[in-house]
Formats: sequence, C-alpha cells, structure tokens
Amino acid sequence: MLGREIQPKIAAVVILASATSVASACEPILPLTQLIAGATAAGPLLFLRSLGWLAIAIAIKCASFAFLEPRLSRTRAVSFMLVANVLSTIPGLLTATFAGALPLLALPMIFGLGLLAEMRVSSFPPNAQMKAVKAKGIALALTAAFVMSFLMFYLAQNALDDHNFTNYWILKTVFAGLAVCVGMGISAVLEEYAIGCLARSTHGQVSFYTSVIRANYLTLGVILLVAAVCMVPKRLTAPNFIVQTRTSRE
Repeated sequence: MLGREIQPKIAAVVILASATSVASACEPILPLTQLIAGATAAGPLLFLRSLGWLAIAIAIKCASFAFLEPRLSRTRAVSFMLVANVLSTIPGLLTATFAGALPLLALPMIFGLGLLAEMRVSSFPPNAQMKAVKAKGIALALTAAFVMSFLMFYLAQNALDDHNFTNYWILKTVFAGLAVCVGMGISAVLEEYAIGCLARSTHGQVSFYTSVIRANYLTLGVILLVAAVCMVPKRLTAPNFIVQTRTSRE
C-alpha cells in the first residue's frame, strides 16, 4: 500500500522539473505533447530521446503489469502488455502530437477515446473492479481536462510574459498535472482495451484498468524521475528556475 501511495507523489513532484521550459511562442507544442504521450511507449523518446530508455520503459511497464495482475500468468501478462503497447503507441502518439500542434483536431480524438472507455466500462459485469465508476461522462471529463490543461498553459505563458513568476509556476503546475492525467487516461484506455480483447476468450468481460493504470504511473514515474535528474541542475542555476534554450527541443 505504501508503494502505491508513493509512486503518484513521485510523478507529481518531478513533472515540473522534467518538463522543458522555454520562453518562446513554440513552448505549448513540445511540453503538451511530451506530457500527454509520456505514459505511452513513445514517452521515453520524447522525454529522454533514447531507444535504450524506450526498451527499459516497456520492460518496466510489462513487469509491473505482470506483478500487479494476478488473474493472468506472468507470461500472458507480459505478452499482453507488450502487444497493447505496440497497438496503443501510434494512436496515442498521434493524439499527443495533435494536442500540441493542432488542439482543435485533438478534441474529437480525445472525446472518441473517452467514448471507447464508456463503452468498455458499460460492458463490465456488476462485480467488476471498475463497475463502480460511472460510464457516462468519461468522454466529457477527459475532454474537459484537456481543454483546461491547454487554458492553464496559455495563462501561465501570459504570466511569464508579464514576469509574474509566482503565478507562472502555480498555473504551470496545474497545467502539467492535468496534461499528465489526460495522457495517463489515453494510455490506460488504449492499453486496457487491447488487453481486454486479448484476454476475453479465457476471462470474459473483466476490467484490467486497476493494474494497467498502476503499471502506467510506475513507468511514468521512472521516466520523469530520470528526466528530472537531468533538468534539476539547470533549473537551480537559472533565473527564476526557467531554463532559456535556443530551440523548444532543448
């Protein structure tokens, strides 16, 4: 229980340290894409730009899911999560890319993923893990969280332009938290749906959301922690902890 409580806190603490911060007009694109895609298999490529860390992140997620999901054998759990990562990466990365570059096009994609989650939750039997969650409203909540994250970012950018650094960091904290939640939701919807389809022949309509979500935040916590280790020294020496870079990719 203690480990389950610590991991979300680790992710929350290191999100801001790991997210790239620049004072250019291009800033919304990369950070929003990074944070939303962070929980997918593409997360290590966007945060750490490393194929090695990509392999490590997938291994952590597969191992975590195998450990957290007692209803599947370890071999089946690892193989199911591996397949789910492959199937979810392309739509997850497309959604994250549109979210950063063309947010209006991302809205129907995010709403559609919410509808997929509603359909999936509605199909669970009464004793399923996620049956207590109201299926109605998931799509709306996921879309509203994305809109709010985008709004918070632009408010933070305005605060930065006005040199109001206290408001900037408060608003950016809210932005980063919302964006990570949206990214976790997208990743969980896609991966759980794939695993549910793979396991349907032997387990019927059962929910894997609990173990999938936990495996996602464990993996994301490691990715963000590593990224934070690289970024924290730069932030500590930068004025107002804001790192100035030549391009938004640095």
